[in-house]
Amino acid sequence: MPSLLRDSWRELTGKFPRNNVPSNSPDTSRSPKFSDFLHLTPALLEELKRLLFAALAFIIVGMIVTFNIQWSDMRWKNSGDDMKPLVDLGFKVLPETDKIFLADLFMLTLLGGSICFTLFMADSHRARIIIARRIIWILTILVSFRGITLSVTTLPSPKNCVPLHPGSFFNMVNQGVQLILGGLKACTDNIYSGHSIFITTSVLLFRVYCKYPLIIYYSYLHGITGLGLLIATRLHYTVDVLLAVFITYAVHSIYYMIVDLCIEKHFLHIRRAEERLGDKDLYQRAAQIPNMLNTSWVGIVRWMDGLDIRFKLEDDDVVTHTTQFANQIQQQVLSRRKSNPTTTTDQQQQQQQQNVVVTSMSEMTQVVVVNPPENALQRNDSGQGTSTIRPSTTLSTDL
Repeated sequence: MPSLLRDSWRELTGKFPRNNVPSNSPDTSRSPKFSDFLHLTPALLEELKRLLFAALAFIIVGMIVTFNIQWSDMRWKNSGDDMKPLVDLGFKVLPETDKIFLADLFMLTLLGGSICFTLFMADSHRARIIIARRIIWILTILVSFRGITLSVTTLPSPKNCVPLHPGSFFNMVNQGVQLILGGLKACTDNIYSGHSIFITTSVLLFRVYCKYPLIIYYSYLHGITGLGLLIATRLHYTVDVLLAVFITYAVHSIYYMIVDLCIEKHFLHIRRAEERLGDKDLYQRAAQIPNMLNTSWVGIVRWMDGLDIRFKLEDDDVVTHTTQFANQIQQQVLSRRKSNPTTTTDQQQQQQQQNVVVTSMSEMTQVVVVNPPENALQRNDSGQGTSTIRPSTTLSTDL
């Protein structure tokens, strides 16, 4: 037990407890910093600062979205619409239930379980801070885009309810807090579903950070049930749920992909996917992607995820070693391709077949084939096909 406490202390502070400091350690005279009072390393303190900044951004964005919800209800109320729900296939398939608390219960249990499990299974306090901040930033992006979709299009309520009245600023803040806590339900809080954002995020947390397949499969079942309850309780249209699932998965995928790009750029000096092969022409022939997407987000995600903080902790020798290792892999791939006679012959035949020179004459066009394949020469020797120029024939590049 004492060793466990000592290891935890060393992980948090980067030093031994005061009673275990060697007597011959030098006494450095320097002005105390804020991190010294908290007994935290400067790197860990910077991680905590960005975590608090992400949490503050999430709270501000969440309150703004609640204002958009209230304004959406007001627009719907003043529009003179008949307030009839839209035709929805999900409403015809799933029977309606008035137990709205079931949808909230399934969402909160899955969200709380995924966050607690992920943070508990993390291997260090630094990892817990990184994962928590990553979740908050992804949710902030999703909620921000949801606020935009709520503002531009107002759908009629899928259920019978009384629209919210914004009123004064303080009244809007009060109603916004109640919307966040679940005390109030808006009428036009539709595209896209906020419940589905949290349900899909919870399932993806299990998928990314959990190593137990049974728990992952259970999260799928739990999430699908929760999404079905959103439709059955008429909290959302089916399109709200489907869009939320798709957009949430896309944002998570793009975020993790950009994290990989940041790591490759720093340790391997790879800025584009074609640099992994070491052959730009080969990559373009296979992929046909002249310009990569999401490269402008590399610097933003690097700061949001705290990668720049963790990169500074790595020694320069580590970066040099990883770069040399990546270069060795690329050289092995290139040498393997050069030593493969089948691939080389196929490429030469393709180049030979494409090496056609067209010369214009007064009344006709003569097509001259340079270095035809061997099978074509054999056919000509046997007297079949048209006459062609022998392999020994050469043409000037001036043609």
